[in-house]
Amino acid sequence: MKTHKILSLVGALAVFAAAPLAPSDKDRTGTIDRTVSAVAPEIVKIQEDIHAHPELSMQETRTAALVADYFRKLGLEVRTGIGGTGVLGVLRGGKPGPVIGMRGDMDALPITEETGLPYASTAKGVRGGQESGIMHACGHDFHTAILLGVAAVMSGLKEDLPGTILFVAQPGEEWGDGADGMIRDGLFRDISPEAMFAFHVEDTIPAGVVKYTSGWAGANCDGFVLRVLSEGCHGAGPSSCVDPIVVGAQVVVALQVMVAREIDVHDDTVVTVGSFHAGSASNIIPREAVLSATVRSYGDERREVLKQKIERTIANVCGAAGAKYELNYYFATPALYNDPALMAEILPTVEKVLGGKSFLIPDPPEMGGEDFSYFAKLVPSVMLDLGVMLEGKQGVTVHSPSFVADQKAIPVGMRIMSRVLWDYCLGHRKR
Repeated sequence: MKTHKILSLVGALAVFAAAPLAPSDKDRTGTIDRTVSAVAPEIVKIQEDIHAHPELSMQETRTAALVADYFRKLGLEVRTGIGGTGVLGVLRGGKPGPVIGMRGDMDALPITEETGLPYASTAKGVRGGQESGIMHACGHDFHTAILLGVAAVMSGLKEDLPGTILFVAQPGEEWGDGADGMIRDGLFRDISPEAMFAFHVEDTIPAGVVKYTSGWAGANCDGFVLRVLSEGCHGAGPSSCVDPIVVGAQVVVALQVMVAREIDVHDDTVVTVGSFHAGSASNIIPREAVLSATVRSYGDERREVLKQKIERTIANVCGAAGAKYELNYYFATPALYNDPALMAEILPTVEKVLGGKSFLIPDPPEMGGEDFSYFAKLVPSVMLDLGVMLEGKQGVTVHSPSFVADQKAIPVGMRIMSRVLWDYCLGHRKR
């Protein structure tokens, strides 16, 4: 991105900042809307630039540099290299108030893009020893661009802003631990928020519509790798050894029975054995079978109980067959919890920006993973699902090589989050 584009944005912001808002004015819609309209065209260009130059998890050096440069041009305090390539921009308002934060993730996926967009990615990278294309197929280009756009809008309100806003550009979400890495690396060592906010693009609703989930919104992303061991023998003499394929198949079935008969029907739980590898020939019983599974649940207590039940089930099945085994069970990204009180506080603002309740849709919890959960474990947090479904692209989901998000969602996201941050600061300002 050219420096003159950033400078033009700063100049536009100066126009709107020249007429500061009185803190007693409860309705900032007009000023924020005018600022968004001035800034949004350049933010869309930034989104296109980020989309055209995607970077894999923990390799987001170009994107991080773009973000840091933009923050500096806005006059924010900037820290870089947090948790690898993470960036923090700090906007200190002119009046006392709360410290809150907004997060946008920067990484892309190892997918070869097939959208045909004029700014489509042609980048290639290596992941797991194999080369592939790289694509922003999960909307992180939108997340980052909207983060910058909101930073620009709120910078224009700096003089009257009652509080401090932390703008967090996060690496490695697709790996599931980028947020944790930033936190462990001292993201909040000097200043910490009392609340965090974020968007995720939503491919099932159009621009101008938002989905929300109060309470559990994303699942624990745990799993295991099981190796069922055998001496191996001839397929015509199966009594000569343990058959790891049969034992592994019994484990798969037993786990589904365990979920269906031991887990409360109100406790959403998924155990999926998505990989089962064994054998090389039809007449050879192999020396091992390797099963890999994902385990999804909500909450720390449930994940611990589920781990115990899975370990017991595997031990019993293998014990009954006389099979030795090796089990590597791991906890990964924790479940995302959208704080109900915080959600209830901001929804009236979101509804007002969107123009009515019909544009705000409650959504049941999902079993997908989202590492914004690490922030939500520290402070009350909310993630909103921003509609980006392009007309004529119904059914094209994120993580698809043909996924295209509607750019009209960018100014919508900027308006929503700017108002949410402003209203929160105003409502929690120090008197």
